[in-house]
Amino acid sequence: MSRKLLPLLAFLTACEIGIPAGSDPFYELNTVDMADQPKLKPQRGDLFGTRVVSALPPPDGAIAQGETPYPYRKEEADLAGANLVDPYTATPEVLGKGEYVFTNFCLVCHGPAGAGDGPLTKKFPAPPSLMRQKVRDYSDGRIFHTPMRGQNSMPSYAKQLDPDEIWAVVLYLRKLQAENPVAPPTPADLAAAAAAIPVAADQGKTP
Repeated sequence: MSRKLLPLLAFLTACEIGIPAGSDPFYELNTVDMADQPKLKPQRGDLFGTRVVSALPPPDGAIAQGETPYPYRKEEADLAGANLVDPYTATPEVLGKGEYVFTNFCLVCHGPAGAGDGPLTKKFPAPPSLMRQKVRDYSDGRIFHTPMRGQNSMPSYAKQLDPDEIWAVVLYLRKLQAENPVAPPTPADLAAAAAAIPVAADQGKTP
């Protein structure tokens, strides 16, 4: 065999026994390892190193299939309350789902009857009672908005719960309100009511 062919033969033999894969995402030198093929690989950069070609971010405004984005911002609670209507009725099945979700997600802070005496309140500030007249006067949509967007120290549960589960909780809360007495208003409730009185009086004046 010609001595000139020996280097080439050695190189080809090395390829067959597995030279480590290269960094180029479009060409791999190893021809034996099936994991090393001429294909795009996760987190590999493109030819110019400016972006990841195998994990492109979705375009702005893209919506996942089957997803319906919640259209109201956190500060639009009153607007949500005016426009949203509970699509479910208080059947035993829906109330059972609402009780299950309430017990597993809400009770820890709000307590078993929504009085704001859940076990977590031993270490954190207690939330106001859900039995207050203020909450009873909320529309179902206004109550639905709170776990969807969060309120004060309460975070949003939109990632943990589906809308139908939150609607079921709303109906279960209505059941609790029907079974329990009205809780006294908080100082914040009284202050808000007092602040609204002059406004209501001014609105009633004729020009």
